[in-house]
Parts: sequence; structure tokens; C-alpha cells
Amino acid sequence: MSFLRYQLGKFLLGNKNTKAIIMTHDLLTFYDSEKIFGELIEASKEKYGGDKPIYKRYELKNKVLIPFSHNGRQEYTELMKIVYNFAIGNTTDYEVVIGNIMRQVLEAFSTFQYKKGIENVSTDQTILSLLPDVTYKNYFENLMYRLILNNGSHRLDQTKSMSDMNFFTVISDTEKQRTAKEILCFIYLLNKKHLLSHLEGCANVETNLSSWCTEIKNRVGA
Repeated sequence: MSFLRYQLGKFLLGNKNTKAIIMTHDLLTFYDSEKIFGELIEASKEKYGGDKPIYKRYELKNKVLIPFSHNGRQEYTELMKIVYNFAIGNTTDYEVVIGNIMRQVLEAFSTFQYKKGIENVSTDQTILSLLPDVTYKNYFENLMYRLILNNGSHRLDQTKSMSDMNFFTVISDTEKQRTAKEILCFIYLLNKKHLLSHLEGCANVETNLSSWCTEIKNRVGA
């Protein structure tokens, strides 16, 4: 995405009257591309003045291009559903980037709920104390530290800047799926209503989350 931002910026900002088309089947790439175009619009306005450039969003549905209803499909909700569907084994499309998607979900949740970054929420004792059982508190503190902060000291700044797209690549697919379940449990136990509202329409959410939380307690007690 950094390369794409550089190439588009060089192309579009060097040519006032021009067009560009980006196509992707990946929702995460779509949202990242949209952010790039938003940045370029502001840069173009600053460079050329006058009316801002425009960009349009479309999706291919039933072999027809239709406007993409961005307002009705919030990015955070869509990413949360990707994590859930990955956790229950309903999708394998995001195996390479699922770690980054989970991190973005955690970052958004941490910011919206507590105005803190993930590296703070994962170690903040006041927030961890909101978990309903000390077993969960110890487990999630260790899990978040292992996944986010203790992946090599050089990773800390990358985590804060969200620049390391591959911090999850060394973990097996089975472990990724289990981690997806655990991250959803972490959010669920801190704010049940919040998670359920974003997973509305997904199948068996409460049943699965309750089962996964029980598995965590059993794993710790084993």
C-alpha cells in the first residue's frame, strides 16, 4: 500500500487532468485504497487549488457494477465480521493478512472505547480488571503482550505506526484461527453489547463466544 500511495501520488499529482482505476476483490485493500485517495484529494487541492478531485466507489454484484454504499457498510464492522468468519472457519481469503485485520480491529476498539492504543489497553491493569475473572485477566494480558509487544523489541514502533503488515506470518493457520477466537472473546468480555452489535446478522455469535470463553478457562485450568 505504501508503494501504491507513492506511485499514485507521483502519477496523479504530476498530471492535473487524469484518471486512475483500482480494482480489488479484497475489502481490506479497498478501504486502504480509499484512504489513499482521500489523502491525494487533499494534496491535489493544496497543489492546484480550485475544485477537489472526485473518486467513485463501485462493487461488482450479479455481474453488474453498482455504487458501493460506503455509509451503510462501516469499515470497523466489516473487519470485525471478517475476523469472526475466519474464527469459525467460514473464510480462508484472509489468511495472509488476518493478523493485520485483527490488529486493526483491536486498535479501533481500544481507541473508541478507552482512547488508548492497543499497546496500552493490553497492559492497562484498570482495563484488564474489567474482565469478569482473574483467569481471563492473566490470560489476555499474556496473549496480547505475546502477539503485540513481545514479538521482538524492534516491532514496538512498527506496531504503533501500523506499518508492519506481516507481524502474524510466523503463526500457523490453526493458531491464527484460535487467536481470532481469543481476540473476539477479549472484546466480548470487556463489552458484550459492543461486539454483538457489530456482529449482528452473523450466525450463532453468542453461542460461539460463550463456548470459546469456556475453552479459554478450561485451557488455563488444565
